[in-house]
Amino acid sequence: MELISASWGPASVSALAAIFGSLAGALGSAVSAWIAQRHQDRRDLLAKKIFHREQLYSDFISESTKIIVDAAQHTFQDPGRLIPAYALLSRIRLSSSMNVVESAERVLKTILDIYSEPNLTPDEIKSKAAKGDDPLRDFSNICRRDLESLWTGLLQKADKQSESRTRALEQVGSHGQGYLQVFERSLPDREWKGKA
Repeated sequence: MELISASWGPASVSALAAIFGSLAGALGSAVSAWIAQRHQDRRDLLAKKIFHREQLYSDFISESTKIIVDAAQHTFQDPGRLIPAYALLSRIRLSSSMNVVESAERVLKTILDIYSEPNLTPDEIKSKAAKGDDPLRDFSNICRRDLESLWTGLLQKADKQSESRTRALEQVGSHGQGYLQVFERSLPDREWKGKA
């Protein structure tokens, strides 16, 4: 041990400490990049899912609005007018929560009920609208909450990724300091102090 410790001067210790520090920094960068890439795909997938749902909900609202206006002014004669809304409902069933699905089903039931009621004049439709009679309000509110929960989940994942990256860098940084301390402790005190 004395033969090895005799050849370690302060310059050698400083050089090795610099090398270990560089290695720790490189390891920190590699770990950070790996964590970022790992979570980026998940965030991208969730962002696409949010966009898809938002578009789906918007399409359903647009189709339902057209059918509601038609139902208020006409009797039910063409079942084909309901096909786009039912197709959108089926797509909603594939990807949305049960609250959204049930609300969309209620909208379509309301449309069928409106078709069975006497036709309304434009003034009667205007009067109902002024009173706040909106058959799509509940659906819109449920969809907004659904989208907000998805956005919250996306932001929480981004925060967790940032925390993971910070923790990984801190651990690598503390290991870099640890390497230097272990190396310094391996030298006899008299050799280190004598050459400083």
